[in-house]
Amino acid sequence: MNKLKTTQNVFAALLTGAISTIASSAIAQEVLKWGHVYESATPYHQAALMAATKFEAATNGRYKIEVFPASQLGKEVALNEGLSLGTVDIIYTGVAFMGQSYPPIAISDFPFTMRDFDHWAAYSESDLFSELAQAYTGITGNHVVNLTY
Repeated sequence: MNKLKTTQNVFAALLTGAISTIASSAIAQEVLKWGHVYESATPYHQAALMAATKFEAATNGRYKIEVFPASQLGKEVALNEGLSLGTVDIIYTGVAFMGQSYPPIAISDFPFTMRDFDHWAAYSESDLFSELAQAYTGITGNHVVNLTY
C-alpha cells in the first residue's frame, strides 16, 4: 500500500474513532492515547503522528492525541485489553488478537485467504467484513475502523 493511501486510511480511521468519542464527551479538552507496537521509524508510527497533528488542528485544539509507539503501553494483548478498559483510546492491532474476543473476525488473517491486494480490498469493503466488524463491536464495544494489508 502506498504511503498516501496508508495515511488516508489512518486519518479516516482516526476521525471515525474520534467522532464516537466526541459524541459521548462533554469535556472541553481531552487527550486521547494511541498505542501501538511498531517502532517510531515505521510508516505506521509516522502516519499516526501526522493524523494526531491533523486531528488536533481539525478540532481547534479541543482534542489532542498522544501516540505511544514500540509497546510503551503494552504488547498487543495488553493494548486490546486496555482499549476495553479505557486505558487507551486508539490502537493498531491485528485481527488475530481481536479474535480472542470474537473468533470469527480472525478469518481476515487466515493464511492464503486473500489472493492479492484487490481481493483483500474487496473483502475489506464487503458485507461479510461489515457483519464481522459489527458483531465484534457488539461484543467488545470497540469499533473496527479499517483493515491493513
